[in-house]
Amino acid sequence: MMPNDELSTLLQQLADPDPSARRIAAETLSDGDERAIYPLIRTLRDENPGVQDAAMRSLTAIGGEVTAYMALPLLRESPFLRNTARIILKQIGQPSVPLLRPLLTDKDDDVRTFAVDLITDIGTCDYPAEIARLLEADPNQNVRASAARAIGALGYQEGAAALVGSLKDNEWVCFSALEAIAVLRDEAFVEPVHTLLGSPSETLRYAAIETLGKLGSSRSSAALLGRLGAATDIEKTAIIRSLVQIGITPSMAEVSDQLIEMYANGDWEERMIALTGLSDLKDERAVRTILEVAGELEPSDPESEERLHAVQEALLKFGCDPALLGVISDPTMKFRSKVIAIEIIGELQCTEAVPHLIAIMDGDLREVRRASVLALAVIRGDQALAELRKRIEDRDGHVRNASISALGQIGDKSSYPLILDHIARENYQDVLEATIKALLLIDAQSLFKQRTALSPAVREIMARYAGSPDMLLALSRDPEQAVRLAALSGLSRFTDDATRARLKEALKDPNQEARKLAIMALGSMNSCFEEITQALRDTDLWVRLHAVRAIGESGRPEAAKTIIPLLYDKEVPVVLAAIDALVQLGSSESVSLGALQNHPDPAVQERVAQVMERL
Repeated sequence: MMPNDELSTLLQQLADPDPSARRIAAETLSDGDERAIYPLIRTLRDENPGVQDAAMRSLTAIGGEVTAYMALPLLRESPFLRNTARIILKQIGQPSVPLLRPLLTDKDDDVRTFAVDLITDIGTCDYPAEIARLLEADPNQNVRASAARAIGALGYQEGAAALVGSLKDNEWVCFSALEAIAVLRDEAFVEPVHTLLGSPSETLRYAAIETLGKLGSSRSSAALLGRLGAATDIEKTAIIRSLVQIGITPSMAEVSDQLIEMYANGDWEERMIALTGLSDLKDERAVRTILEVAGELEPSDPESEERLHAVQEALLKFGCDPALLGVISDPTMKFRSKVIAIEIIGELQCTEAVPHLIAIMDGDLREVRRASVLALAVIRGDQALAELRKRIEDRDGHVRNASISALGQIGDKSSYPLILDHIARENYQDVLEATIKALLLIDAQSLFKQRTALSPAVREIMARYAGSPDMLLALSRDPEQAVRLAALSGLSRFTDDATRARLKEALKDPNQEARKLAIMALGSMNSCFEEITQALRDTDLWVRLHAVRAIGESGRPEAAKTIIPLLYDKEVPVVLAAIDALVQLGSSESVSLGALQNHPDPAVQERVAQVMERL
């Protein structure tokens, strides 16, 4: 509870001539209690909007039944105060609901409407039957419309009869009743809503169609289908959309036309619905339109991924449709549309598309050509593979990369000599790496046997991607240092005796990078503890650092004593690694850290302070 003197000061400040002082006082009173409610209610009438807003937020923060009770009279005030009261009562929530009950019989139409709307906003009420009676008998249409919406929001199924009766009310009330019926989704509503399809009001017929779609039953779909023949154009679109949402797409040319139009000119919400219907009908006339619109999707738009996925899923249901071939051969189509079509062709493995894919490989659109390569790789067959081999020497690096990688994944032995011969002519590093990886996938042993004829740069790539420990062991003794280092790094993936022996040998290598790689590999194996301990005395900073880390990760508390001397290493990174390793091991030797509290380096002092605080 706020002290009396503080509360008194704040209440006095609510009358301060300075608006800033009044606003700060109103904000601070959010921590107050019931004593602050009435003064804050009065402050809602302040001439300054900032003060008014602060008072409203503080009343909401205090909340409770007393605040709600004192805000109720504001519903009869000016529009600003009425709206402010509605915000406060809504935010207070459940404690407001019992206080709203007497207002349902108030003489003021607006007050009754406000009360029902607030119950709808709050979403809970223990007297829904009284709201249903308002729908049946209140003389004011706004009250009845609000009551209909409230029945839906509260999920009051017992109010069904009142909702059905209100379908004969004026349009405003009827629309609200349809909104509630769509929420309750009871099949018993189908027949009463169906009768509205004969209404002279097109707006009401349209709302009834949408409601039948949301009810989503076989009876509602039958009602919609029955109306389709006599519907206006706008109604037909609504009926088809509702039927598709239910899961029924009538196989009629007119329906297909409407869906194509909806997809071509609607927003993306409508397009998603249209895609579902078009994929059910499989009308090949839709393929081009679907791809034209999809080609306009902006890749940087976060929503494009979901939309593109929906397009792809729909097109897959069409199968190997000739319209797809027409799109990829059409020079007027956007390149993104063509790429999507080619990806679908590849996923469907449309063998009849191979000649068309080969034909567009002579074009200038890189992404289209690259997509064609990937599709040919999936479809395969002699003709497709022959084209992939041809593209090993393609003018575009991206296409070469895709072709060579695909041949490697396929394991096409016929392409091995062509890819091997290509090595000497490849200028791009990423394509060269793809070339070596492909050769390793097709025939690693043959490539290994030919290694002496290859450049050191190529042997280094081999060492990075080789999957055989025997190959890596051999390459780890290559005359070129870069090749040896790449092979030593790769040996960390294996744990056999020969690998461990080679790594132990590398700990004595004159090259410090080789020693570092050996330590890292042995540490990842949690092996050769004695050799790792000896490396703590290495002359190279990074070898010592990784040796400390390896011991810290070994899970051997007894190893802590071997690390303590490194707390006094001349290199700060090693000292920090030693501190972390001691903490990792959970050793009682960590008390030795106290001696580093006056270390000359601030980073060491800070790390020690953090550790000592935890200990």
